[in-house]
Amino acid sequence: MNKFLCVIALLFTGVANATIISGDFRTESDLPYCCGSFGPLVYENLNATVGAGDELTGANFVSNPDNWNGGLVFIDLDPTTNIITLNSQDDLDFETFTASISNIIFDAGEVITGLSWISGNLTDLGIPEILSFTGNSVSVSYDVGSGNDVFNFNLTQAQFQIETQSGSVAVPAPASILLLSLGLLVLVGRKRFNA
Repeated sequence: MNKFLCVIALLFTGVANATIISGDFRTESDLPYCCGSFGPLVYENLNATVGAGDELTGANFVSNPDNWNGGLVFIDLDPTTNIITLNSQDDLDFETFTASISNIIFDAGEVITGLSWISGNLTDLGIPEILSFTGNSVSVSYDVGSGNDVFNFNLTQAQFQIETQSGSVAVPAPASILLLSLGLLVLVGRKRFNA
């Protein structure tokens, strides 16, 4: 029984480690193909603490050299589930958009091992997201390509899951831990019942 309790304690310790504390949040919206560009419309919040609501909002304006209208997308990162929610705040047209979180700080030694789409799309054209990540950063981009097309933000949201790993062992999802715990309880119960 003591071995069983130790295994459960270790599993729950792994889950507690996967908390994001802070990061650098940034969005860039641009029309580089049709209109030339002196640079994108940029919002940025450096070293933002995660978990108190949207980490990037309209209050985080940095620059807009081409005086584009629109392009405002809020970013919210849930530090317990590692889910990123992008919320478009307008329906104006662009050709490229990138939301990124870099210099991500965890409360322990995690690294990012994946980024996946959960739901939604910020564009009226349903352009597929371009996802990329490093050990401490993630990026979500939309790009119509070099034609004359533009997409409109559609006043909706899209969600993405950051996957992490602690040391050399993947951090298990809560549902996986519950299933494993139930299985171990059944094994311990059968052993006692057979004895």
